[in-house]
Amino acid sequence: MCGRFALSTSMNEVALRMESEPLSDMTPFKPSWNIAPQHLIPVATEIGVDGTSKVGRHFRLMRWGFRPSWGKASHREPINARSETMHEKPMFRGAAQRRRGIVPADGWYEWMTTPQGKTPWYHREESGFSMMAVLWDTWTDAKEHLEWCVVLTQVANEDCRDVHNRMPVLLDEESGNAWLRDGVVPPQPESGTIHRYPVDRMVNNLNHDHAGLVQPIPRLFDHEYGA
Repeated sequence: MCGRFALSTSMNEVALRMESEPLSDMTPFKPSWNIAPQHLIPVATEIGVDGTSKVGRHFRLMRWGFRPSWGKASHREPINARSETMHEKPMFRGAAQRRRGIVPADGWYEWMTTPQGKTPWYHREESGFSMMAVLWDTWTDAKEHLEWCVVLTQVANEDCRDVHNRMPVLLDEESGNAWLRDGVVPPQPESGTIHRYPVDRMVNNLNHDHAGLVQPIPRLFDHEYGA
């Protein structure tokens, strides 16, 4: 799964890299090393606010946690969805067909149970930049009009599975195009392409949000867990 991630790269740089229109000046995004569920996150999509297809790729801020258009208000929106079953689950089926997006990230966190307790591990691709596949939908009531998104996951590759058996669906330029336009999910990345290491438990506290959160912390038993 993916329960926290970091995005400190400027959105203008991200937009250039992803060949996308940037976020509107009316919806700025503040760089963060501790992005959590319910936060507003930048999502690149080629579907307009009104559901219009084949619009230019652009970013919009969406709330992390999925609430389908027909769903009731809740505080337990799922933050991850299995890519293998997204077309089968009523909650995600419509979005999988019509509302797909990409969330940029510097890297993401997973937690491992060790003799020292649950330890957060930071994962990042060799390039230091990731694109994660998401589904999104629009939810409206008398007071709110919000777009909600969920990060897709797949079986973890050899680089990640010792920490967690799931990982985000990661995209590159080619597979990102195929995902947005045709809903094609790429295979898991080859082994040796993702680096991971333990970090300080400060990331557990949302009051902490700084570059130190992604710095490696050596621990006594790390060598036994693939560090």
